[in-house]
Amino acid sequence: MATLQITRSFYSVQVLPILVSVTVFFVKAVIKINRTIRPDRDLKFFKSRKKNFFPPNENSLGVFIEEIGLTAEWNSPVYKEILNSPEYLLGEYDQDCYILSDLEPIHLGSTIDRDHFIPRKRFKIFLVSVYGRLGVKKVYTGDPVAFANELKIYARLSGKKINIPAILDVNFDRFSITFSYIRGQTLRERLHDIGAVISDHDIEKNPELSKLPHENRWLIQTENKYESLYSIIDPQFVENLFDEIKKIHDSDIYINDVKYGNIIIEAQSNKPFLIDFEESRDLRGFGRFVKKILKDHETDLFNGIFFTKKTI
Repeated sequence: MATLQITRSFYSVQVLPILVSVTVFFVKAVIKINRTIRPDRDLKFFKSRKKNFFPPNENSLGVFIEEIGLTAEWNSPVYKEILNSPEYLLGEYDQDCYILSDLEPIHLGSTIDRDHFIPRKRFKIFLVSVYGRLGVKKVYTGDPVAFANELKIYARLSGKKINIPAILDVNFDRFSITFSYIRGQTLRERLHDIGAVISDHDIEKNPELSKLPHENRWLIQTENKYESLYSIIDPQFVENLFDEIKKIHDSDIYINDVKYGNIIIEAQSNKPFLIDFEESRDLRGFGRFVKKILKDHETDLFNGIFFTKKTI
């Protein structure tokens, strides 16, 4: 009996973590190869069935331009032009999600002037209007693989009552997707507001912070991490968030990017919304054992940043 217990303990402590790491690495590599060789075929497929794959998302809340101060009273001709435009550029997001806009009355908390704007390192993101409805346009310039993958993940998740933005438009020629705007800040922005995480603007002001490993810049920097996090959210929010992640896992999707910056706290309902799925993985084609390892791995990552003990 003692020998059996020692064997089990050795397996749990020594063997299992290695097995999980190897499996995660292997699956990511296989899917990355598949994604790289198939984008043209995937894009052709989605383009031919655009309306069928991306229906309106009833869980995604519509936000209209009047809510941010763009009204007829402000400027009637421009207001009418925005309402009648399939796409009207309102501003551009910088690396820390601050919005640079030439339209003076935009009432959004996270705006910035041109002198302090930090260009995004990967994909450009714009605030736009689609016939008067606010949208967030992500441009995947030079990366059709990421563009095709995000479409593929959305095709899997559409119609499943999951808290993700709706797709308002897809431009297959310019590799861009316009998502519905979700009012509210990301959890990372809220943590930054209380000084719990650092931003690229902080690093620009204090170059010493650049010595911190990049992956750690998204983590809470305060001494009492639990207290900092739960001064912004409550346990029910975390329960709701984990429910959304379980729905995504049930669709055989490995999110692969669960972090504070990809979780929006919707301002009116306080519900969690998940964004950014270009790095997610479709697990169809893999066996039950591999799927469980990956989903358990993501659950462990979730537990690490939310100080929970969730299991699937």
